[in-house]
Amino acid sequence: MDIKETANNLVEQGKAALDVNGDGKIEATEVLDALESRAKETVEAAAVAAEEIKDGFDADGDGKVSMDEVKSVAEGIADKAKTAFDDIASKVKGE
Repeated sequence: MDIKETANNLVEQGKAALDVNGDGKIEATEVLDALESRAKETVEAAAVAAEEIKDGFDADGDGKVSMDEVKSVAEGIADKAKTAFDDIASKVKGE
């Protein structure tokens, strides 16, 4: 399958996904409903991600993220990055 066929297939799949009532036409309400659904999914996913991030920072579990907890996470990330960099540098040097 060449790139043109692949692109056409993607367009057809997009049309089929939007044509909810299956009449072969994409109506404005079908597009708006699809956008609304996608927006809701995005908001829900963002809320879950935000909660997971907060939980990851909230070391003492008090439901709040203090500056000390942010600093601790940042230091942990910096330590991991330094270790990874040191490993790469050692490999480059042939150690």
